[in-house]
Amino acid sequence: MAITDRAKEVLEKIKNLPLNKKLALAGVVFIVFAILLTLLLWLPKQDYQVLYSNLSAEDAGNVINKLKEKKIPYQVKDNAIYVPSQNVHELRLELASQGIPSGGGVGFEIFDKSQIGLTEFSQRVNYIRALQGELQRTIKQLQEVDHVRIHIAIPEKSIFTEKEDHPTASVVLKLKPGRALSREQVSSIVHLVSSSVEGLSPQYVTIVDQYGNLLSSPKDSTQLAEATQIEYKRNIEKNYEKNIQTMLENIVGKGKAIVRVSTEIDFSKVEKIEEKYDPDTIAIRNEQRLQEKTMAPQTGGIPGVLSNQPGQPQTATTQQNIQSQKQQENINYEVSKSISKIMQSTGQIKKISVAVLVDGTYKEEKGKKVYVPRSEEEIKKYQELVQASIGYNRERGDQVIVQSIPFEVIPEEKPGIDYISLATTALKYIVPLVIILLIILFVLKPLIELLKRPEEEKRKLEEIIISEEAVPTAVEERDIKEEIRQFAKTNPKKVISILREWITE
Repeated sequence: MAITDRAKEVLEKIKNLPLNKKLALAGVVFIVFAILLTLLLWLPKQDYQVLYSNLSAEDAGNVINKLKEKKIPYQVKDNAIYVPSQNVHELRLELASQGIPSGGGVGFEIFDKSQIGLTEFSQRVNYIRALQGELQRTIKQLQEVDHVRIHIAIPEKSIFTEKEDHPTASVVLKLKPGRALSREQVSSIVHLVSSSVEGLSPQYVTIVDQYGNLLSSPKDSTQLAEATQIEYKRNIEKNYEKNIQTMLENIVGKGKAIVRVSTEIDFSKVEKIEEKYDPDTIAIRNEQRLQEKTMAPQTGGIPGVLSNQPGQPQTATTQQNIQSQKQQENINYEVSKSISKIMQSTGQIKKISVAVLVDGTYKEEKGKKVYVPRSEEEIKKYQELVQASIGYNRERGDQVIVQSIPFEVIPEEKPGIDYISLATTALKYIVPLVIILLIILFVLKPLIELLKRPEEEKRKLEEIIISEEAVPTAVEERDIKEEIRQFAKTNPKKVISILREWITE
């Protein structure tokens, strides 16, 4: 009740105040409120940073429960959890030791609770979700992998179509900074995913990193061959670059040589068959010899007509020996020839182009560092060394260019005091204090004096009157009326305001 009466008394006094005092009081209240608002907006607030982002609902709930248990303030916005910046690293280490977050994605624990009334489609979706989550957890165990997202597409089987669609899978890997996956690791991920999904062939598994680079092998054999050829070409170029740069840096200094190599590789397969004849060399191919010799006796009468007539007596006959001889020889000759089959190996270097940049030397002149390029003799020497290291062949069009140019010198940052950040931090606290002090001195103080001034003048007049009534014997010594008259002449406005207040009272 006392507080209520006091408040009523204060409100009554405020109502009885003249208009100028009410305006002054309103100004004081407004300025105080403005000062408080400025302090709230200007003073530095608690800095929040992202603890985790893009978490599954289950992982986000587990993280928030742990934050509530530890009574750490947090904010949730834009699918991310924010905590005070000084607690970020400590919380991540502590939550990681407890297995939170678990890796995102729901595993086969989704089937632990029986759900009545689920349709076949819902069961199918849950199965794919669980399969994706289990694969994500397995792949995330690799040291190089920071985060995994897997999408599996399993087509529905139908008896009304003869076309058979194959399951497919897409894997997106977010690798840790400075880490890379080898071909064997990529191949193992492909086979892990294909073996975990029924009917999924490794050729239908696609793996991409966070930069959009395709890590898995192309499905088409032509693309696979092209990818292999590009990788072979890059390996050769990197090999040359490493060897040349190491050699030059041992001469000109570490970091003072830049080497780039470009090669043209012949990947064509050539099969060549040569058949040569030597007309100067003749060889017998086959030889046949045939020789015949016959001897046969021959008897008979006297030749004529009478001896051949019937009824004539036989007469004595003569006998003669007949001899015949036949000889045949067949010889075939052939010119000698040689047949050779030549298979040219693929991946032969057709042309090499090398560009070398060499930093010059520096000398001090008038306190400044001046660049001095390499001499022509040095450039020629470096060029000959590079040509010898690559097996330079002018006939195939090899090219070696060596140039001396100044390299950009980046000054090392020296540890010291960051005066800019210190000044910025100090200004955050000093500027509001200075503004408040100026407002108090030049605004609040004059307003308070304005509120007190009529009371002081009124009190002075009252003291004069009271002193006149209380001490009548002193009238002879000083004329009070004359003093009031003089005061009214010197301060007419104050006297008028006091008289107005008396009239209102």
